[in-house]
Amino acid sequence: MRSIALRGQRTSKPEALICQLCQLSASPAVRYYPQSTRSYTPTTTLTRTAQIGHFPSKKAPRTQIITSGSINRYSSTAPKPNAPPVLGATLSEVESGCAELRKSQTVPPNDAVVRLLQRCLDISEAIAQPDRASTKEDNEISSLLNLEEKNTPKKQSKATRHAQQQPSVDALCRVVHTLLTDEKIFISPEALTLYVKIHTLLKRPEHFPEIFHLYANKRIPEENSSPIKYLPPNPKSINSAIPVNLANMALDVAIEQRNLGLVLAIIDNTFCTLAFHRAKFFQKAAVPLGVLATTPLACYAVASWAASFQNTMEPSTATGIAFAATLAYVGGTSSVGMLAITTANDHMERVVWLTGVPLRHRWMREEERAALDRVAIAWGFKDIYLRGEEEGEEWENLREFIGMRGMVLDKTELMHGMQ
Repeated sequence: MRSIALRGQRTSKPEALICQLCQLSASPAVRYYPQSTRSYTPTTTLTRTAQIGHFPSKKAPRTQIITSGSINRYSSTAPKPNAPPVLGATLSEVESGCAELRKSQTVPPNDAVVRLLQRCLDISEAIAQPDRASTKEDNEISSLLNLEEKNTPKKQSKATRHAQQQPSVDALCRVVHTLLTDEKIFISPEALTLYVKIHTLLKRPEHFPEIFHLYANKRIPEENSSPIKYLPPNPKSINSAIPVNLANMALDVAIEQRNLGLVLAIIDNTFCTLAFHRAKFFQKAAVPLGVLATTPLACYAVASWAASFQNTMEPSTATGIAFAATLAYVGGTSSVGMLAITTANDHMERVVWLTGVPLRHRWMREEERAALDRVAIAWGFKDIYLRGEEEGEEWENLREFIGMRGMVLDKTELMHGMQ
């Protein structure tokens, strides 16, 4: 019988309890280091499209598979599938369309202005949309391996992209602002909405007070008139009021830019106008007051119906007693409810009403107080125990502005811990 020589097997060393990903990251052969500086469009990295459908065979070495995967894992410069569109041609078309509307000898139709502004809004959305592909690259493996080298190229790429988009943003804002400030262009509610959305996306709130003022005080061009005739505006009309959502959008961007003068100017041209107060009255108080005006008639009808169920007194006497009781009940409960609504201050944080301000003014100017409250919270200390200790010229100007409007900033008895 033939002898078989048995070769001694080497005993494998016990492996430590460590995950397979950490073992792969610790191996110097697996780590991929690009030789050149990273850029947006590398030519040596593998794309996701090339990897799908081309899996390595089972007989291929394990090291080769890991190396090919590591190239896609560690390279933060993989080409983006959704590249930003080239905006130069679109901006040129928008500028030419704006020039045609401004050079027109007649009043441009509102539909043409809205269509042009809608195209500008699409461009601003393309400029301002976040890079979702770069966000997806921060996966669990990168956080596990703590690849600090990925942070610096991302910051540099964001700064480079911002510098490249700066001329486009300036040109787009200039086109939109020039269009709506032209005297032949009527600023409709749709045009104002698109204007605010565009400048909010582009973070350019500098011209919001001007456009809000023009919305209420700009002369109205008369259609089908040659030469063009202008009608006088009515700044006190409810149609001249700035909608609350647009005012809040503009205020948020101005607060984000940390421009106190701009913030106060926006509040002055939105929440403090007489047109805004009238619009709020007709939108929120017209229906309740109408119901309240018809309450006596409803009470008299109920009293007459209730008087028919008794026979102990005259019907007229019973109707009068029931009418007085019903009217007193409805009037008392409605008065208590109105008093509770106008005197509620649980939602107030730093800005409250000064003692002696009429209740009707408090209800009418609640949006103004809420806006100033947001400004005080944004400019002051975040810690509630440090509130009241702010200093500086801007803070003193804000306190003086709030005091001139019949309000108090950081009332002592209402501060935290002073109750």
